[in-house]
Amino acid sequence: DSDGEFIDALSTLLGGANAQRLLVPEHLIRRLVVAVDNLPRERVGLREWPVKTTPGSLVVVEQDGDTVLADDNGARYTLAVTVLKAVDVDALVRLYRHYYPLFQAAYREQGYPQGHFNDRLVQVIDHLLAAPAPAAPIRLQRPKYFYEFADPALEALSFGQKLMIRFGPANRAVVEDWLRALRRRVTGAAAP
Repeated sequence: DSDGEFIDALSTLLGGANAQRLLVPEHLIRRLVVAVDNLPRERVGLREWPVKTTPGSLVVVEQDGDTVLADDNGARYTLAVTVLKAVDVDALVRLYRHYYPLFQAAYREQGYPQGHFNDRLVQVIDHLLAAPAPAAPIRLQRPKYFYEFADPALEALSFGQKLMIRFGPANRAVVEDWLRALRRRVTGAAAP
């Protein structure tokens, strides 16, 4: 029942057109909770994802006989990262605190009756910030239908850490700065 009110408030922060282009409005708080909780996992259910599908496909190039992640793959995420960068983190945290009882209720519905969503949010931010930053070129392989990282250590990373790599260095730097700012405001402390 809170979807309309929450989406309206979030749209004010993101800009109405941006919110409409980026967000899946149905059950958004629950979707956000599920997404945060699942980012450190190997796979996520994208049907429950709060953000609409990133346009285009993974951009690859052939280089010296290898398939590698193209330098311009990060351009696919430019809109989302640009909107994120423009969001007033203090205003977003005020909105988060106002709706926190609903975030907490959604977290409990996911099977965490004793846990606190804010604790999980901070854990996930720290997990994302700990993603390795491999040097280019990042080799890929395609054993079946989808590309995978050729390096087993990279392929073993969580969905969220792989996403940090796919953002590309420039977008990743923006996202990391934003995550650090968000962490400071929800905890009062910097990331370790």
